[in-house]
Amino acid sequence: MFIEQSAGRIRLVRTLFVLAGVMPCALLVGIAAWRHSSRHVEAVERQCEALLGMPLEIGGVRHLRPGAMRLEQVALLSAAGEPILVLPALDVEVSAVEVRLATERLECTPRVIAALAEIGGAWLDEPERFTKAWVVDVADVAWPAEPGAAAMRTSGIHAEGATAAAARAVRVRREPQGPDEIRVQSSPRVGAGDAAGGEAGGRRVELHAVIDEPVPVALVAAMAGLPSAAAQAAGPAAVLQGSVAAVHEAGQWSGAMSGSLGRIDLAALTAKAMHRMTGEADLEVTALEFAQGRLVAGEANVSAVAGRVPQDFLNAIVNVLGCRTGPAFRSLASEVVRGYDDVACRVRIDDRGLTIRAPGDRAGVVMRFQGLAVLEEPTEPVPAERLAWLLAPPGRVPVPASDATAWLISRLPSGAAAPTAGAVGGRELPPRAERPGRREEF
Repeated sequence: MFIEQSAGRIRLVRTLFVLAGVMPCALLVGIAAWRHSSRHVEAVERQCEALLGMPLEIGGVRHLRPGAMRLEQVALLSAAGEPILVLPALDVEVSAVEVRLATERLECTPRVIAALAEIGGAWLDEPERFTKAWVVDVADVAWPAEPGAAAMRTSGIHAEGATAAAARAVRVRREPQGPDEIRVQSSPRVGAGDAAGGEAGGRRVELHAVIDEPVPVALVAAMAGLPSAAAQAAGPAAVLQGSVAAVHEAGQWSGAMSGSLGRIDLAALTAKAMHRMTGEADLEVTALEFAQGRLVAGEANVSAVAGRVPQDFLNAIVNVLGCRTGPAFRSLASEVVRGYDDVACRVRIDDRGLTIRAPGDRAGVVMRFQGLAVLEEPTEPVPAERLAWLLAPPGRVPVPASDATAWLISRLPSGAAAPTAGAVGGRELPPRAERPGRREEF
């Protein structure tokens, strides 16, 4: 049976088919092709570079859901174009107020930590550049170490950057959550009208950090932005743990800290010093207070084992720090470099000066060799500036005698009630080795 058809109706159906069927499919195919094109990857690279403020290279992009994508073969580059950090995959989710990053594995070398710390510092100091909050999750963090360095267990890392009005804060902690945590908060200084002390906008920075599990010194130095030479000064095996609470305001730090620095390689520490030593040392800081960039008071236990020390340095310790000579102070063969079995003392620095005491079970002996005393504790405190004298070149006792001594003096307590020369109350003291032993506990 013949059915009459309208040409207009056929054209309408065909038009609707093209608009509702063919065009959306073509649009989806076009979008898919664009998202897999090199131009799209380059566009994503530019967006991520704007977010991080550092050059990137991305191998590919996969869109997981609206607002979320997986970047493949991501490389964070230095200014010279060299890869600093390479990730097989990085998940990125961006909302109106927040950026969330997640990756399965990260190798945290000192160079990587320095780059990430630079980004974190920029996020705190440049709110006009970084307008969104950040959340970063790493499931597995590996801590590659140099030969001889202490191994660290793998763990996760959770980092977040939050904003509240003009204040900003960054918190980094280990996962699963434990005592290890670093918190930095930046806020406008009260009454700051300009960039005091070089701080952008006169900002106040608060730092709270706890390192419960020992961490290689090189990683901590990288996190603090110290040069590589400072990181290597304590040796590759040196580890640090402790806590610090400090405030940076008007260009100076004030606060308190405690902790320990272990497995110090004295050969590395004194490699560029006037007096070179060998052995392994430990430093346990029981309390240290500082204000406006200057030490207020500090107390620490110092120990070292199995090393060698120049006789000239022993002479300087006696003449400058007031230690008394023991039976083994000089060798029968008049050796220029002496061996020692161990060193143990408790050191306190405050406005009264520098006090050195041996542990209670050592009968006043600070350094021993073959069971005999090389150095014994001083009988009284000496000015804290005497520490800088040890760094002064021979024959140049007045300080500052060098840039190093001048810097150290500027950080030591400003007041000292102890004598500044070898006299007390106008009366010359006898030579150190002849003074009667007088013990002062603290």
